[in-house]
Amino acid sequence: MLLETQDRSELRAALLRVRAARPRIDAAAVRIDTLCGRSDRPTTYRLCLFVPTPGSPSPARDPGAG
Repeated sequence: MLLETQDRSELRAALLRVRAARPRIDAAAVRIDTLCGRSDRPTTYRLCLFVPTPGSPSPARDPGAG
C-alpha cells in the first residue's frame, strides 16, 4: 500500500506522483480502494501498486487471466 487517506485530493496528488515517477506504469497494476464511511467513520481511500515477482507477467498481459 502506498497511501491511506481520508482526503480525496491527497489521493489524486499521490496518484499523479506515482505516474510521474513511473511513466511506463501499467494501469492494471494500480488499485484504488474506497472504504465507505458511516456516521462514525469517514470514507477512506487506499492507493496500492501491484509489484510482480521478477519474471512473472503483469496482470494486464497475462493471457490466462480473466
